[in-house]
Amino acid sequence: MKILVISATVMALAAPALAQAPQSPPATAPKADAKADVFATADADKSGTLSIAEVKMHDATVTQADFDKADSDKSKSLSKAEFETWAAAKKGDKASAPGQ
Repeated sequence: MKILVISATVMALAAPALAQAPQSPPATAPKADAKADVFATADADKSGTLSIAEVKMHDATVTQADFDKADSDKSKSLSKAEFETWAAAKKGDKASAPGQ
């Protein structure tokens, strides 16, 4: 009888712990959000566009010629769309480079 009472007590106390749903791992952000985060991080003055200085602060290897090529509307700044196009092309260049 003691064993039955002890078993019932242990089961009653353990029930809430066993009833908890398992925690799922945090979801990873899609790659599009990563591009947006890079743009937002590089946009130091929060103007919604990137100047050559802001781009160089984020990537010192960028040249004025690279920037001008990406600046399709010749506004002397990169919009988010121009930046995303440029980032995709830049990523494609690295993947197709010899030895990569």
